[in-house]
Amino acid sequence: MIEESYNKIKTWYDTYVSEFSSDNNEIQINIDLIKDHNSRVIENIKELGFSINLEESDLLILQTAALLHDIGRFDQLMKHASYADNEGSNHIQIGLDVIDEQKVLAELEESEKILIGTCVKLHDISVLPKIEDEHALGLIQLLRDADRIDVLRIVSEYYTHKKIYPNRHLDMELKETPGVSKKISKAVMNENVAGRDDVENVNDLKLSQMSWVFDMKNKRSFKIISENGYIKAIFETLPKNDVVIDMYRNMKIFMENQL
Repeated sequence: MIEESYNKIKTWYDTYVSEFSSDNNEIQINIDLIKDHNSRVIENIKELGFSINLEESDLLILQTAALLHDIGRFDQLMKHASYADNEGSNHIQIGLDVIDEQKVLAELEESEKILIGTCVKLHDISVLPKIEDEHALGLIQLLRDADRIDVLRIVSEYYTHKKIYPNRHLDMELKETPGVSKKISKAVMNENVAGRDDVENVNDLKLSQMSWVFDMKNKRSFKIISENGYIKAIFETLPKNDVVIDMYRNMKIFMENQL
């Protein structure tokens, strides 16, 4: 892939997202948040890519995937006023449909189209399927790291200042009930990513997001998360019981061992 191709797709993206605005301040805040998120994921891709001397063509493919990975969020917010994915509203499928219908990748080689589409399709699933192509797997994992790093930035700031700047969309419409799911606790103590189906309240949501560290693949990812204190910041907003403290300690030790 060449830079000219990326720039054309970026021009399409800028035009497409400029069409989304809302008189509802709550929705507009989240539209702006997604725009900023996409830009930051691209910057994360560059940082992670440079850290492993990624070839320029692969870096451009990943920048394109980062640009498009959450393209479905805009339509999802406007039509459903939610970030929650379900059968009637899944931001990944919406995004893939937009990319296909608007022929966003039309000028690229078929192999590049498939790779970008696969990165978008798999960037947000809890557990990756078995992927034989090691080159493709490496790029997919880089996008997942870059995306999750910025989501952790967003939610760590949000949870810290939630009482001042509430945003129910970032809570995924979950309730602020006490306690933590036993399934979430078991996953974290086994150094696994906590399953979304096991999330029952906001505490579970926070811990499931923190558990992403167990699926990070790039050494630089751990450094960014550690230096910025994202996991610690989320932990500070959780109830301080023995179960939560043990889970945090397990994640902290795991991260330290990756540095």
